[in-house]
Amino acid sequence: MAAMALVDRSSAAVTADTATGSAPTDRATVVGGGAALLAWFTGAHLVNDFNALMLPAFLPAMTDEFSLSYLQLGILSLSFTILSGVLQVFAGHHADRHGRRRRALVFGFAVTAVGFVGMGLSPTFTILVTASLLCGLGASTYHPQATAMLVRAYPTDRGRTMGIHGWGGSVGAFIAPLGVALLVTSFGWRSALFVLAGPSLLVAALIWRGIDESEPNPDARLRGGITRDVWLLAATFALLSAVIRGFLTFLPTFLVERGSTLSEAGLLTTMILVVGLVAQPVGGMAFDRLGGRQVFFGASAATSVSLAVFAVADGLLALLAVAAVAFFVFSMFPVSLAMGSELSGVERTGIGVGVVFGISGLSGAAVQPVVGAVADRTGLQFALSMLIVVAVASVVLSLLLPGPDRDRAVLVGTA
Repeated sequence: MAAMALVDRSSAAVTADTATGSAPTDRATVVGGGAALLAWFTGAHLVNDFNALMLPAFLPAMTDEFSLSYLQLGILSLSFTILSGVLQVFAGHHADRHGRRRRALVFGFAVTAVGFVGMGLSPTFTILVTASLLCGLGASTYHPQATAMLVRAYPTDRGRTMGIHGWGGSVGAFIAPLGVALLVTSFGWRSALFVLAGPSLLVAALIWRGIDESEPNPDARLRGGITRDVWLLAATFALLSAVIRGFLTFLPTFLVERGSTLSEAGLLTTMILVVGLVAQPVGGMAFDRLGGRQVFFGASAATSVSLAVFAVADGLLALLAVAAVAFFVFSMFPVSLAMGSELSGVERTGIGVGVVFGISGLSGAAVQPVVGAVADRTGLQFALSMLIVVAVASVVLSLLLPGPDRDRAVLVGTA
């Protein structure tokens, strides 16, 4: 029902474009119209976020084979994500100007598949790290392109649209730990990586055949899309992203250390991440009703409280605190996409979203070796608890974000 309501708004937007003479430079079409476009990207988001969160479940097995320290696990996780953070803004800008969103998406999923195969064939830790860089390269293309296509098709209720889109990502996130753990247990970690290359290649083929290419927009320049407010949003979201990335990277290892089998750790992590199925739609709807600043402040404050509970808790209470952290951080993913697209303008959505997710990717990449190095000296629970400092910093920055009126100052069609 939500998707059908969005189709009506999409049709109205097309009429408005025609009446004003503005060119729908980013509109991708698929058989079935707007609802099908949203469905396609929700499915692609599932695979993209599964890929992004599959590495932690491999780490215990890789640790056994290569005798890795926490610091080395952090370095591997950094290499897996670093290029996504560095390149997202450039991927978004290139597609904004040259209209190659479909090609960028196909390239991203195909390169990710190659990265998985390369990791599976790696004979040493150094080559494993090198191959993992390809996964970050592939991941850099998705969010700027998908968001630009969707907000162009659905210019109103962006939070709701991004919440539906985010639901697919949440499905991918919560099935990744258990799915990977079962594959590794059944076939070994190398064969599991070969298997996981298949869905990415399938999505690349479906996008190539099913979605029209976007048109170029030579007027989309970096300067107009990267404003102070966009940078501030990126920094606030980056701090929350660093918190969740630190937890997701080390949680399976944390659970295995405390007596869980790999399959049990995967199941527990999956049960924790299932909150994203609710969190992302809730966050999107809250953005439409309240505005980005209020939602970011509330989520950042709640994340800080949850981390304080985790620091002193044990057993089930500690796991519930981690689930709360996941809920509040995941609820901000659609908010950051919707707010970034509004603050940068519809013709520069790729740039704006590229900055927001690029900076968050860099922060997530940077925090992993830091947590690993601290954990080598103090233990994982203390190292993860120290992320409360990062969460409190996001509370402070959220107070500086533009309010609801300013969130919507950059209207559909304005540059």
